[in-house]
Amino acid sequence: MITEIVGITAIVVAAMLGSPAQASIEQQRQLFHDASYALETNQISKFNRLLKQLDDYPAQAYLEYDAFRRNISRLKPQQVELFLQRYADYPFAYHARGSWLDILARRGDWEGYLKYFDDRANTRLQCISFQARLKLGQLDGLNEEISRIWLRGYSQPPQCDAAFSYYLDSQGDPEQVIWARIEKAFKARRPALALYLGKKLDAQSRATVESWYRAHKRPEQSLKQLTESEDNERTRDIIVHAIDRLARKNSLRALEAWNQISDQFAFTPEHKAQVQLRIALSAALQHESEARDLLSGLDAEAMNDQAYLWLARIQLRGRDWSGLLNTINRMPAHLYEENEWQYWLSRSMEAEGQLSGSLTLLEQLSGKSSYYGFLAADKLKREYLIEQENAASTGVDEDAFLAENPHMLRARELFFLDRLVDAKREWFQALRYLDQDQIKQAATLASRWQWHDSAIRTVAKTKHRSDYSLRFPMPYKQQVLENAQARELDPSLIYGVMRRESLFDPLARSSVGALGLMQLMPSTARRVASSLGMKRPRKSDILSVENNIRFGTQYLRNVMNRFDNNVALAAAAYNAGPGNVKKWLPREQTMSADLWVETVPFKETRNYVQAVLAYSTVFDRSLGKDTLMSSRMNDIKPRY
Repeated sequence: MITEIVGITAIVVAAMLGSPAQASIEQQRQLFHDASYALETNQISKFNRLLKQLDDYPAQAYLEYDAFRRNISRLKPQQVELFLQRYADYPFAYHARGSWLDILARRGDWEGYLKYFDDRANTRLQCISFQARLKLGQLDGLNEEISRIWLRGYSQPPQCDAAFSYYLDSQGDPEQVIWARIEKAFKARRPALALYLGKKLDAQSRATVESWYRAHKRPEQSLKQLTESEDNERTRDIIVHAIDRLARKNSLRALEAWNQISDQFAFTPEHKAQVQLRIALSAALQHESEARDLLSGLDAEAMNDQAYLWLARIQLRGRDWSGLLNTINRMPAHLYEENEWQYWLSRSMEAEGQLSGSLTLLEQLSGKSSYYGFLAADKLKREYLIEQENAASTGVDEDAFLAENPHMLRARELFFLDRLVDAKREWFQALRYLDQDQIKQAATLASRWQWHDSAIRTVAKTKHRSDYSLRFPMPYKQQVLENAQARELDPSLIYGVMRRESLFDPLARSSVGALGLMQLMPSTARRVASSLGMKRPRKSDILSVENNIRFGTQYLRNVMNRFDNNVALAAAAYNAGPGNVKKWLPREQTMSADLWVETVPFKETRNYVQAVLAYSTVFDRSLGKDTLMSSRMNDIKPRY
């Protein structure tokens, strides 16, 4: 233990000294790995020796940070101060400071805590700062700061309890602020929090909260009981909440209940608009035939973006071109001007015989290299506008560029050291200091290093959209082509899925647990592996590029088989599952693919299918194919 403390002190001091001659970059990277391993295995003397050999290496500080984290609980304040000052410009400084704040809180060093607290937007650490101020009697403005956290409709960390107690004790009317949070809790669908807060109120108020809780949990039964309640503000709020909850489960029962109760209470116009909007939107989501009339019957003041979009899609699904034309023309400008609704405005105008206006809109869209641009070009029988232009107008001098951008230099090294989280933090911190031309050059460098996801995200920060080699690279080409041939799949489609799923990041992990290039859920990958006669894969196996492409393409083949090789349906199934796609099929008539895609109820899936179709079209050009996007958009049948 003593050796380790001496070691970290030596690290901080050694960083201030001169450095030996720089080794080659490859040698330095290997030394970094060796030093990291020495630290992990507690070989502190070896670690310090290797660290000194890396004094000129751009990523050396990350080894010092590793040592700092390892020993932080044993450090003295002056050692921490020196470290934080020296590396203030590094992304890890934020996390190092956070770790030190936790140490100070555990020590009860409240003066030290407030000295190092940087007003970060971290609720737990903010609440500890409130504790510190309470301990030290620094109360000016404290209640106002606490109130911003108190007035959230969801539970807060236990570190906030002391501050909340002080806040309530200092209120002239604590019941008012308790009710304010209870209302927010129910609105945020946190009924347990509301019930907990209700215990702080008197018996009559507790009974009201319990009534509201029952309305949240069992809205239909509660509405029958509420008809006998006194007409007051709380009762009306509870009824509106119950109708909202019921509508999310069964919109037509909610409509029936509302019609029975609405005249018995003095609901405000805002209440009425809120209820009518919720019932109409829920009816649309539940594919009720009444949804069109409910949405059409909303007052203009009650309409929001979702109401316009659902009404338009219902009219699309019903091929109500006249109604659609009227709805699009009533949309707020930010919706009306989107390519999506310009395309469907053109289609509705065509159906209504307004051919000149329809043609004008299609001509404007056909020059865009996008889903709607390709649809428009196909209708006009025009070639797609997919012309390669280099984002960086001149070749990028890597050494000169990185010499002026230390964050970028460190990002490159961290990328090649497989410290991808640290690499991305450095990279995107660097972008804050670059102008548009420099950002384009940075994207070019990331692509040169095969760091494709960062290249794509970086060029997206510019207005440049025509460098298809940056935005639509084709890594892992041999594996993709081999699996495409083995499974009779279009390689452009595989690339389209891969690009949408992970931006070609082989180590991508989603918030729900999907893994790798083709974002496979472990359960899906295991089923596919079993069907291929392979042993049960671990997560590390699923992240393997070779396995991920093999499993992903096999699953894509499976959903293609399930839906008769219909690409739009297969893409939707890859994203949302075959069960959902089956529910979304037209009930009676065959439907054109563009119409079906537009009326998919899940926005994520709708956008996903459109992206995969458009991306596949771009990859066609890179593969030397001249394929129409519409050729992948077969009509959608009621049954498969």
